[in-house]
Amino acid sequence: MARACRIQKTFCRKVDLTLHSHAMVRKNDGVLIGISGGPDSIALARVLLCLAQVRKLRIGLAHLHHGLRGANADHDQAFTKAFAATYNLPFFCEKKDVSVLAKQTRTSVEEAGRNARYAFFTRIADTHGFARIATGHTRDDNAEQVLMGLLRGSGSKGLAGIPPIRENRFIRPLIDRSRREILDFLDDLGQACVMDASNQDPGYLRNRIRSHLIPVLEKEYNPAVKEGLHRISGILYEEDRFLDGLAEKAFETCMEKKDTNAVFLSIQAVTRLHAALVPRVLRCGIQAVKSNLRQITHDHVRAIQHLLTEAEPGRHLDMPGQIRIYKTRYQICFKKEVLPLRQLGRMQKQARQLPPEV
Repeated sequence: MARACRIQKTFCRKVDLTLHSHAMVRKNDGVLIGISGGPDSIALARVLLCLAQVRKLRIGLAHLHHGLRGANADHDQAFTKAFAATYNLPFFCEKKDVSVLAKQTRTSVEEAGRNARYAFFTRIADTHGFARIATGHTRDDNAEQVLMGLLRGSGSKGLAGIPPIRENRFIRPLIDRSRREILDFLDDLGQACVMDASNQDPGYLRNRIRSHLIPVLEKEYNPAVKEGLHRISGILYEEDRFLDGLAEKAFETCMEKKDTNAVFLSIQAVTRLHAALVPRVLRCGIQAVKSNLRQITHDHVRAIQHLLTEAEPGRHLDMPGQIRIYKTRYQICFKKEVLPLRQLGRMQKQARQLPPEV
């Protein structure tokens, strides 16, 4: 019993240190926990309940039923609802058919599910006054994310892994804790959880990395490879934040005009920047008109750089989210178009084909 109490106290203390070091919560914050019923989210709920009294936190739980996995998913929903009732916590639940969403948005089921979860969490948090949204990402998840970035050839932003805090709202209190620590914590609490069989599905790259690649790396190369990957991501995360700060200042310097749906940058000013800042400033341009960088890849940014330095004035590029980027003689313009880009292209083509006015 003494050992169990010691493990629980140590785990809570370490998570509290993460909350403090990243300024994740403030006194009297409402924290909405995204809960699946799995070990990570249940451990997150239990540890934040332990810390809630000291930190004066108001806790709520949100569960999204993905419309997948049949009776197993129904069981997960019932389990999380019963868990919330046990601790008298506000519980919010919704069901979405993620497979249909994936087809409608032309994305993978995994990405569609993630987008649906975060949209649901954000809406509930806004409606019910939760300042923070907590998810159960762990150190192991972060190591897997870094390896995925390496395999895909990501830049420093991708290799920075899963940020401890995003948009000053989404927090990952377990980001410094290993999966082994989490399971030990739950075991000492005698806390049940559910296991998602899809986490073993080799059809997902992350699962193959978790079940095959990392064990090989641990056995043949470095037993502490996950800790090393997590450390690398932390270093790159801090450097990335620093460079983003420089890029935001450079963006303001390069900007010549801004209106409700367009931003104009001086080509001369952008090309004079250090090469490390140019891609970040271009991302700032997209962010300014799109409000996010979802679906914007490294290849998109490289294409904008080519437009900037190699293309003739009058050329343009199309980006996800109805963003069109125009090049004039002296400026590059990032514009959020009102019409779908294909329809806009047809209209412009027809306009060019019309006979001149008499």
